[in-house]
Amino acid sequence: MKKHIKITVATLLISGLLTAQQSNDVAFSKSYLYEYETQYMKAIKSLQDLNLDNYEVNLRLGWLFYLQKDYLKSETYYKKAIALENASVEARFGLVLPLSALSNWNNVLAIYLEILKQDPNNSIANYRTASIYFTRKEYGNAVNHILKVIKMYPFDFDSNLLYGRTLLAQGKNAEAKKYVEKALEYNPQSDEAKILMKKL
Repeated sequence: MKKHIKITVATLLISGLLTAQQSNDVAFSKSYLYEYETQYMKAIKSLQDLNLDNYEVNLRLGWLFYLQKDYLKSETYYKKAIALENASVEARFGLVLPLSALSNWNNVLAIYLEILKQDPNNSIANYRTASIYFTRKEYGNAVNHILKVIKMYPFDFDSNLLYGRTLLAQGKNAEAKKYVEKALEYNPQSDEAKILMKKL
């Protein structure tokens, strides 16, 4: 009898989990369909009845509220996703979207530095961190990060161009020329690289 009760309880639990998963699958499918149709509020509503202690739900809501241009709510949901999966790099990359839209550059930089603590060679985080430092005229910090990208991707257009601009800002014209030339080799039609080359 006890064995029968245990089997029944286990069956009910599995059945409940399967029903919840099916409900999630349907809600996510609807949200993707509405997103494709740019009906972002409908996409959001299709998810809001789900368990909000779920990482994937919060990550998706963060993205959808960002598309809806409700940046404060987007930030809130991305932060919930990070609270649920503290090591998540993808949620942090999501969080920089609303923060950037709100021009909250101190927090954007802080998030990129958090990513780099977990993933020191992440090329996207290193490049964007270097860009922020360049804009702030913190050229030494910019160099530290952009060189990591160039070591991994020696022929990357954006990184060579940014490094060339950084060296030029430091007055290292001869060294800068090498990297601007490499950027032009990658993209001979780049007006930005051509203008930079004239300054050299």
